[in-house]
Amino acid sequence: MKNLLTDRPEILAILPELSDVRQPASCFSERPVMNLLTPLLGYVRARNYEGADLFDGLNSLLFRETPLYKSKVFRLALLQFCKQSPVDFRRLLLVPRGFNPKGGALFLLAHLNLLRQVGGEVYNNDAYILYQRLKRLCIQRRQGNAWGYHFDWQERAFYVQQGMPNLVTSVYVGRAMLEYYRQFQESEALSLALGVSEFILDELAKFENAKFICFSYVPGSDVEVHNANLLGAAYLAETLAYMPPDRQGEIHEKALKSVRFSLLDIGEDGSWPYGTRANHRWMDNIHTACNIESLIKASIHLQSDEFLPVLKQVTDYYLANLFSEDGVPKYYSHQLYPIDVRVLAETIVLFKTLRENALIWQPERLAQIEARLLELSGAFQNPKEGFFYYQKLRNGWNRISYMHWGQAWMFYALSMCL
Repeated sequence: MKNLLTDRPEILAILPELSDVRQPASCFSERPVMNLLTPLLGYVRARNYEGADLFDGLNSLLFRETPLYKSKVFRLALLQFCKQSPVDFRRLLLVPRGFNPKGGALFLLAHLNLLRQVGGEVYNNDAYILYQRLKRLCIQRRQGNAWGYHFDWQERAFYVQQGMPNLVTSVYVGRAMLEYYRQFQESEALSLALGVSEFILDELAKFENAKFICFSYVPGSDVEVHNANLLGAAYLAETLAYMPPDRQGEIHEKALKSVRFSLLDIGEDGSWPYGTRANHRWMDNIHTACNIESLIKASIHLQSDEFLPVLKQVTDYYLANLFSEDGVPKYYSHQLYPIDVRVLAETIVLFKTLRENALIWQPERLAQIEARLLELSGAFQNPKEGFFYYQKLRNGWNRISYMHWGQAWMFYALSMCL
């Protein structure tokens, strides 16, 4: 991947205030990373990459047999109960272990990272198995293909049935397919990756006008969520070079319009709300980090310097407001707890992306936070079994093992640090 700044000297000439590209050493060196990765790999392989999911409560065989399953209120209540309870009642509720395609994509990306960085037959074999497994779960669409979750999912704003394709899952699987193609030159993997772009373009444009476009999370949804929209834009940008030449101009413009739509909602202080609805105006760590990561990817693959000033503004806000003074990642801008394993993982991914692109505007702050991330990663890992806990609460822990939310994300994040 090209470096956003150092490979584009003309950008430094335009934006000299962004030219501080010092690279402080990361504390995520090979030895501590492998000390975390090795037991985690043993744990997930022993379970065939299957397990509990944060949102799988509606897979309860017990609940599905009752009339309550038809009620939105009861579906939402059960989902939140399973998500929030520090005690795992899934066995009692007869919720089977499952394979989440998004988690499978993260595991595949991680194995490809490890195969490229350190080599090893186990990474090669598991990458092939995960690739074949994800292929079998592909959902053919009117144009292209997609992937969805292995559970019904009830939110206040919408209800998504099992197997309904969504943008976020499809993008992560698409990225895994694209990386599989890059490493093995498997033409079918490239075809599947480009099929995700076709799905986004054909079904997920909530609206489009001369200046803007917004991609929705699922087909037909009227909810405008920035991380989903930007994931779509960044993915279209990443697959752009593989598209037919006569379509590249149009797709390039759609990706630009998508990014510009989400940039409209950034506050003067650099804060970036989750979405445009009145009940989506919070600022949290996970989605701000995802947005920054997508903005970097879009800038690289669109070969555009247009977003660099706002990228620095949002990153400055993120580092100042979504971490405590001593570097602990906060959940919301106004709230530290819970300290969440997914937040740890996404922060590691983002910091690695910032380093790769020499976007180190606050090197001391970055090093401080990374030290806390490494410390917290050790505290979150079960010392006997190797899995990562879900959350550190204000008073105690939620030590449930979530295969996608915890294990897949940490496996992927740590694989990027070698």
